[in-house]
Amino acid sequence: MKINESKLKQIINEEMMMLDDKEHMDHVDEEGGMAKSQLFKMAKYALMLHDALEDETQLEAWVQSKITIASEYLGKVKHYLEYEMGLEMHEPELEMESSEDYEDSMEEGGCGDTIEPQGQPAEPMMVMNGEDAYEIDEELAHLMET
Repeated sequence: MKINESKLKQIINEEMMMLDDKEHMDHVDEEGGMAKSQLFKMAKYALMLHDALEDETQLEAWVQSKITIASEYLGKVKHYLEYEMGLEMHEPELEMESSEDYEDSMEEGGCGDTIEPQGQPAEPMMVMNGEDAYEIDEELAHLMET
């Protein structure tokens, strides 16, 4: 049996693709561990900043903006994981300077805002390539891209 060069290249390419697929099937991402490591670092930095700042501390606008954005992003991730993925979460036992400070900070917004789930859990809109497809808003799409 004779095989020309192009046929040989095609066979080699197909075999390489099959090997590549097997490697990906066996691979397990440790995304949860990575996320926990990043969240631990964020919590540590947040506590350090909280303890270092006084109520009267004047911050530059860009610093205030970064803190606000970080708080909003973290809140959105928390609510997504809690309500869309069904993760059970518990309030941590934190020592605050006073409960009034905590209540005041929650009235101003941030990660502690409560969002009640509305309606039934999301149903797939269609099936694409054998997987359920859901419609998401632009904000969630942006979060998933970053």
